[in-house]
Amino acid sequence: MTVYADTPRWPNHGMLWGHLISDASLEELHEVAAWAGLPPRSFDLDHYDWPTSAEGALKKAGVTFVSDGELTRILIASGLRIKLRDRPGARARRSAEHAAALGLKQVPRDLIVGRLGHVDPLPPAEEAAPGAFRMAREEPSAAPRIEAHDDQGLRGALELLELLDRLAQERGERGFVGQVLEDGR
Repeated sequence: MTVYADTPRWPNHGMLWGHLISDASLEELHEVAAWAGLPPRSFDLDHYDWPTSAEGALKKAGVTFVSDGELTRILIASGLRIKLRDRPGARARRSAEHAAALGLKQVPRDLIVGRLGHVDPLPPAEEAAPGAFRMAREEPSAAPRIEAHDDQGLRGALELLELLDRLAQERGERGFVGQVLEDGR
């Protein structure tokens, strides 16, 4: 089993990003990513996104660097790849599973309970429906990070957080940790 990375060439958040994959197991991928110090939220269904600043840590972790074409071939051969056209369905299944685990009756557009992974970004204001929001919280006692284009979205995020906290507490947890995207549709 080997973990592979390609050369960062995808711009986002003012940095260049690459991809990190395993040729055999997500467990191995998570272990190497943690050892290299990648945040759990940088996991995206079948790979981790990593910034150029993490290259030294990835090399120390024993990651093999390959071209982006080779990385794609390895990921396909591993059986772990989630095709672009299948990603919305995979996110919907993940959201439904996480909502059911919490006892949440209405499933948000994209939901992650815990620190592993990230939800889709909030659509731009001109593409978002009224009430759309994206919310994240990494610690039960921390203030949430909320993105919303209007007051309806901000209120919706705070109301959902209150419900998620209550459901998490009913499960014996201190509060909700995770991320939610609700696009208002």
